[in-house]
Amino acid sequence: MGGAGAAPQTSTNWVPVASVKSMADLPQEEGKVLLVDTMAPQLIDGAVNPNGAVGVVKFKGSTHCIASSCPSCRIPLAKAKVLDPTEETGTDPRICCDFCSATFNIRSGQRIADAGGSGLFGGIAKSIMNAQDSRNGVLPLETYELGEKKGSVFINLP
Repeated sequence: MGGAGAAPQTSTNWVPVASVKSMADLPQEEGKVLLVDTMAPQLIDGAVNPNGAVGVVKFKGSTHCIASSCPSCRIPLAKAKVLDPTEETGTDPRICCDFCSATFNIRSGQRIADAGGSGLFGGIAKSIMNAQDSRNGVLPLETYELGEKKGSVFINLP
């Protein structure tokens, strides 16, 4: 199975994506985040992600698969801005949470310099809901590989 633009993972835990019949059913509109229910038990969280959703984005011909929620504020990324690459990301596009403005490399998930602006509630949201790590106080964005085999779509989970 081939990846579809996601960061390489060492895992080979390919799980079928129940709600998608083929790669052609994934988003075709450039730069928009589409939430896709995977129904993968590893992603299901009854409180915040009952259908195991992931975000799928098409950008300049590549399809990227990411966690459905921002690791900084935990708000769904359905309205996140997909931005062109910068020197910091090389050829990889960026994704910016519309709520808190946390910005990530869409392929690797690495936290990068915020794209600007303060998001809907700015620093208040960050300080209240922040998930901690060593880089700017925010965990990386989970990224996943997508692939297709015999007409079925699969996601590679850690």
